[in-house]
Amino acid sequence: MVKGGGWCGLRPSHFYATSTDVVAIERDLGGIEQRYGEIAMPAGILVGARDRVLGMHIHGLPMTEKISDLDFEPVDDLGHMPQFIEPQRVIVFIKRIADRAFAVDR
Repeated sequence: MVKGGGWCGLRPSHFYATSTDVVAIERDLGGIEQRYGEIAMPAGILVGARDRVLGMHIHGLPMTEKISDLDFEPVDDLGHMPQFIEPQRVIVFIKRIADRAFAVDR
């Protein structure tokens, strides 16, 4: 909780924001999911294959069929919240997606 920053989620503003998301997702997710195919810009998902919170085979891999040209990168040795475990790897991934998004010949 301390090293990974988990306690930060208990700040009143963060708790309120997370609670709002949980309530809204019930109402909004179906409509959002229906529009995944409309995503026309470079997009990517980096997921820890050992994530025990959000299973890659349910919350990650199916997205490759929903978003055209999705850059999907499963990482065998990572679990949940890879940005705290291997921030440099996440930075490289984000830069790769940004390079595609801002390419001149796009």
